[in-house]
Amino acid sequence: MTSELPAARGEGLRSLLRIHRLEYPFPVIYLCHVLWGACLAATGPGSLTAPPVLITLFANIVAIISQNPLNAGLDIRADTHTSGKESIARATQHLSVRTAFTCAALEMALALGLSVWVALWLGRPLVAVGVALSIVLHLAYNLEPVRLKRRGYANPAYFGATFAFLPSLSTYAAVRADVPPSAWLFLTGLGILLFGRSLWWCIPDLIGDAKAGDRTPAVQHGPRHALVVACLWTALGLLFIGAGLWPYGVFWALLGILASAAFLVDKIKLLRSISRENLPHESTMRKHSLSLAMGGDLLLCAIPLLAL
Repeated sequence: MTSELPAARGEGLRSLLRIHRLEYPFPVIYLCHVLWGACLAATGPGSLTAPPVLITLFANIVAIISQNPLNAGLDIRADTHTSGKESIARATQHLSVRTAFTCAALEMALALGLSVWVALWLGRPLVAVGVALSIVLHLAYNLEPVRLKRRGYANPAYFGATFAFLPSLSTYAAVRADVPPSAWLFLTGLGILLFGRSLWWCIPDLIGDAKAGDRTPAVQHGPRHALVVACLWTALGLLFIGAGLWPYGVFWALLGILASAAFLVDKIKLLRSISRENLPHESTMRKHSLSLAMGGDLLLCAIPLLAL
């Protein structure tokens, strides 16, 4: 009996981590997504350690991961039929759907509360606006009657907004009050980059999403079409990022483009083989392709600080 209790707790913790998508390399990628804006606005590493900034970074990470248990609770059917995601469905069933929904609600409330506190503290509404809009979109992505997940290109657009543009805007505002044109270009580029990356990420979910009735771009148009569009949008995002980094100099702008280009090149290679009968595996994509993306994400955090 005593030996079963730690085992049950360990299984519960593993399930909790799984429904929050905290397996490699997601924790590092989530951290990059909230650091992008803060690093761009920083005048030095010390800018990132001010209490309002740290609280805002934490609030945005919580806001990002809060949608994962909500999605896990609602997408059990799709995840059961998606290679590599069956463990998310099992983890949700182990904890219960109600527990997943409770986690999402508490985390959203915490993120919103902290961001409003900092916004009032600094007198900068954008800190809270970014988090609040992200939470609204999390609900719209997952819940009927809107459910953006099944509405074609609104699906990747949601990820571009909530996993890149809005958290970066919120953390930028926590560090700096004004947002110059070059910063808007950079933040927009991040959103476009995540649009392309998320469009690519929906491809291995094609079978599960089709069975669940979610009309993602991969379901509607096929995996090859989705991959071509994902590559084009990713390339566009890189151009915006380069333009946003241009004030730092040509070297840093080109480095920013090249940092994330490795991921794009890797996806272009798939065009020759991808089909409905030959879909990439979620686990392989996560460990290989997202590792490439993670390297680029980390460098995009570092460039504004290195270029000072």
